Amino acid sequence: MGENRDRLRGKTVLVTGSTRGFGAAMARHLAGEGARVVLTGRNEPDGSRIAREIADAGSAARFIRADLTDESSVRDLVDTAVRQCGRLDAVVNNAAAMDEVGSSEQPIADMDTAGFDRIIRVGIHGLFWSCKYAIPKLIEAGGGSIVNVSSLAAVAGIPSLPGYSMCKGAMGALTRQLAVDYGQYGIRVNTMVCGLVLGPALAAAVAAHPIAGTKIAEGQLTRYGRLDDIAAMAAYLVSDESAFVTGSELRIDGGWTSSARFPRLTELVHGSDTAAP
Repeated sequence: MGENRDRLRGKTVLVTGSTRGFGAAMARHLAGEGARVVLTGRNEPDGSRIAREIADAGSAARFIRADLTDESSVRDLVDTAVRQCGRLDAVVNNAAAMDEVGSSEQPIADMDTAGFDRIIRVGIHGLFWSCKYAIPKLIEAGGGSIVNVSSLAAVAGIPSLPGYSMCKGAMGALTRQLAVDYGQYGIRVNTMVCGLVLGPALAAAVAAHPIAGTKIAEGQLTRYGRLDDIAAMAAYLVSDESAFVTGSELRIDGGWTSSARFPRLTELVHGSDTAAP
């Protein structure tokens, strides 16, 4: 968890999809910086366990089970969070139907419509409901921050991910629109476009792959991402330190999308028999 236990003190932050991965890491980090964190998802045992771990470390956290594919469940989630914590200052929209992405995604001509619907039910409808019901609570609190967690699929073509890519592309558009509509109420809305985040074991396995290893390494200008990188950026966007940042898509990708991954053009030119002197 974070070391600055005062930066987010007094803030209540709801993190969707926080029973594992990015969401769990962000919840831990935000709590470590002083926030009261509300974890949510469909996996109650994992969510409750993480909330207990955060509480045992001396921070405030609770788990509220919710299903982001159900509008009434999302509405009740937000109402319950405010009733239990007294206010809502920020929402981190991290939930995605990753189980469906893994099992249903195909090139669009081959993709099953029912599988596509299950992906966008979380990635678009769930995002819409989360913002719809949270924004009035943020206004009541005098303003706040919405942080949307996106991926490289929003800004670059990735094979065989039509549903996921559409969700993340829509997220960027909604970020800008909400920033315009609700800036007058002191609400900031930003998107984090996250790059490859690999743990040590997976990074080693990728590096050892005879084909994927080289291709993926070519796109990394620094190193693979870590969960702490994502969590630290979320904490910054929730904090008052980012008061002048809104309507933005911030790329936390180690430079991946900055590089076209060309060969060294100077070597090609100077090595050519037809190159001009």
